[in-house]
Amino acid sequence: MYLHAHPYRKIFCGSLNLIGIRGDEAKSQSVLICRIVCATFCVLSAFASVAVSQREATTAAKIGDRVVTQQEVDDSIADQLRPLQEQIYALRKVALDNLITRTLLEDEAKKRGITVDELRKQLTSGSVAVSKDQLDQSYAENARAFGSMSPDEAKERVRLDLETQKRIELYRGALARLRADRHVEVFLAQPKLLVRTEDTAGAASLGENDAPVTIIEFSDFQCPFCRQSQATIKKVLESYGRQVRLIFKNFPLDIHPYAFSSAQAAVCAKEQGAFWKYHDALFTANDLSDSGLNKIAKALGLDSLKFDQCMTSEKSRQFVTEDITEGQRLGVNSTPTFIVNGSVIHGAVSFHDFSEVIDRELKSRSQ
Repeated sequence: MYLHAHPYRKIFCGSLNLIGIRGDEAKSQSVLICRIVCATFCVLSAFASVAVSQREATTAAKIGDRVVTQQEVDDSIADQLRPLQEQIYALRKVALDNLITRTLLEDEAKKRGITVDELRKQLTSGSVAVSKDQLDQSYAENARAFGSMSPDEAKERVRLDLETQKRIELYRGALARLRADRHVEVFLAQPKLLVRTEDTAGAASLGENDAPVTIIEFSDFQCPFCRQSQATIKKVLESYGRQVRLIFKNFPLDIHPYAFSSAQAAVCAKEQGAFWKYHDALFTANDLSDSGLNKIAKALGLDSLKFDQCMTSEKSRQFVTEDITEGQRLGVNSTPTFIVNGSVIHGAVSFHDFSEVIDRELKSRSQ
């Protein structure tokens, strides 16, 4: 997820944590804290559904014959409550995921007659290869992070990190198989955002309008994590077919100098019926300058005069600005951010993370 930290540093640090390379992981105090948090979560969850249903009917105050409910109070401060609710959910989600993962690993390690650490090594072992194109592209995207470091040393660091990421993929894949084998189901309720129909009108979309699940993607064409997430989104659309609709919203960040103009260019390509082709080209392009945007338009056979007029128009700028305003209203502050039927997913997450939310939505609608 791109926010303020440099992408390479965030990827590198995150990579080590995900596969369990932490010196203090086995400390008994950390384990005890984890168990306390998880136990607390279980107790809270037991009363969650009751608390939600009671909130609507709970009387917060009376003004003569006028009854003010807690729900009415909450609705009046929805924008202030939303980030707090998301923080609580995030804490619970992490605690639950840790508990599920730890249980799966401990059970599998016992089954194989080895320790959990030995199991982790087995799950991340195997041959991983980084192609020259992958290495060169990642180096180019993160070159500024290396300062005065020699290109050879910098590329070696990039190669090691890319290999680590591939091992993370092996680890995640193994965990996903363990979850499937044990039929893990997650029922943790996630706070939902209210997305107004009028705020998605006119946005580029893929899929049926009446699809039971709608994914709204707030993205930045210069964000490396947004680029990384495109393969996952494509897999989601292919796997779920007519059950999922994707709506694209622009959210260019100020830290990316070419992000806003790239978003404008995509809007202008949409006017000529070529949004998704231009969208794909932007996420694979190395040059997002004005000349680079024009080259993409020419390569796709767009009308150059209409494209240039659109790029300098207030209409295309206003379209992007309205997307940003809508994102800010919904609490979006980083890219990519996905809203799945009101449930928020931050960052370039895995297919499993998407499927967990989508499957829950589909199941709830079938009941």
